[in-house]
Amino acid sequence: MELPVLIERLPDGVHYTARLGEPFNLTVEAPTPEEAQDRIREAVRRRLDQGAELRAISVRASSPAPPEGGRLPDDELTREWLQAVRQVRDEADEADRRRLSEGAAEGKAAS
Repeated sequence: MELPVLIERLPDGVHYTARLGEPFNLTVEAPTPEEAQDRIREAVRRRLDQGAELRAISVRASSPAPPEGGRLPDDELTREWLQAVRQVRDEADEADRRRLSEGAAEGKAAS
């Protein structure tokens, strides 16, 4: 397991601190950065040896459910749009019926 540790020189200019944040919240002091790192490692090991457990979980971000079966919202804009679509379809259907009936009539006249 790898944990990020912040190591900084103390204001005295001689010693160092090593800090490990949540969930451990540990801080140690040492004369060198390497020793500070070793001491923080030992502090974590002691905590785990005393029964603390460090676990990871996976959580998927929730997202709004998609509309069921492609349903459209029931609002005024959608109703107006659907009415316009119905009107265009009705006009196209009527034009097709006229064209088909004219074609059938011409076919009978040609026979």
